[in-house]
Amino acid sequence: MLSERSRKLRVLKTVDPKHQLVQTARAQGTSLGDQKSLCLIGMEPGTMFLVHSQFRRSCCYNAIWIYSAVRTAVLLPCRRQSGCLPRLCWPALVLCFGLAAGGCSTQPPSPQTPDFAYVRGVDVPLLDQLGPASSSIGSLNSGDTVEVLGTRPRWTHVRTADGRTGWMRSRSLADRGLRDQFHSLTVQSSSLPSQGTALMRRDANLHLKPDRASETFYRFAEGGEAEVLAHRVAVRSTARRAATQDDNSTEAAASAAEVAVQTFEDWLLVRDSEARTGWMLESFADMNPPFEVAQYREGLRIRAWFVIHSEMDDGIERPWYLWATIRRLAGLPYDFDEIRVFVWNPNRDRYETSYRERNLIGIYPIQVGSRPTSRGPSPTFTLRVEDETGKHLAKHYVMEARRVRPVSPAFWDTVHGTGETP
Repeated sequence: MLSERSRKLRVLKTVDPKHQLVQTARAQGTSLGDQKSLCLIGMEPGTMFLVHSQFRRSCCYNAIWIYSAVRTAVLLPCRRQSGCLPRLCWPALVLCFGLAAGGCSTQPPSPQTPDFAYVRGVDVPLLDQLGPASSSIGSLNSGDTVEVLGTRPRWTHVRTADGRTGWMRSRSLADRGLRDQFHSLTVQSSSLPSQGTALMRRDANLHLKPDRASETFYRFAEGGEAEVLAHRVAVRSTARRAATQDDNSTEAAASAAEVAVQTFEDWLLVRDSEARTGWMLESFADMNPPFEVAQYREGLRIRAWFVIHSEMDDGIERPWYLWATIRRLAGLPYDFDEIRVFVWNPNRDRYETSYRERNLIGIYPIQVGSRPTSRGPSPTFTLRVEDETGKHLAKHYVMEARRVRPVSPAFWDTVHGTGETP
């Protein structure tokens, strides 16, 4: 009767004479716990055999599985009853290899499709390893593509476009589906005219929708600039506990109902110089006209601003500006309520107000253009406003020298021929 150790060695040599499977696993540094690289096959209770994943479709793999089933169901009961295992072992093993031949594949395993992810954030650190001894080997930014090599709880092992490998926090990565949704938003908003540039007051996440709970992808860094395209008002719900008449009553305080309090917040659709587009809270940015005119904002929030003309004064270019402002109240259901035009006064060497109109219910977009005159191109602009009945209409303006004059739709059609807004 063969000893248990000798029997195991004989079976191992039969299916793997040169120990190629085990040696391959050891050469690649594979551990028994790595189930992605190894397959553990039970020969019988207390006996395990190690097969590397690249041999999982081999004859040996199929034969071992079949042999394990035959040995457990037939050979072991036979051995306990009559000790006939030595005579049946070799025929059974030959039969197993014959049955497994149909499932053999001599072709190497097809390569796996790489799994890619996309970075969301600004200066996201890339670590050389996990643990207290880790150190940063670089950083990545919003939209960068990385190849996913593996995962751990809250961490992902990645390879960057330039070949560096390291670890990143999983929350800083997005899948292709989210990237495609933001791309669709960029395409849909590509035709929207800019309403002026805004300056980031702090790092800001860009959302897919004007909602704090919506997905984020891009992140704009503090001090960066972006064009403002649209404005929306969204409801933000917070929970407050209803006040009780008897603050000392424990039972009353415990049974006090949660009251939903609706607050409103303003969102802006923004686009940077790389066409990265998304929604952000308006409180994270300020419109950024030059200080020479920004100093006249009088506590109002600038919602749009444009350069509508330029002139030279002693060799210095002096732009003219149009802006739209709104009171600093969150959640107003329109985009602006006042416009103002600034022109340069060369005699006093300063900007002055050429035109101002208040009490508007203005709606994006504001469109600016010009018309030909005997003195050269003259600025024009068009506003979309809402009247007392809730109807939306267009208001047209032209500039004559340094003065702004509202004009009728008929005059506008005469000036522009087709009646289209500039």
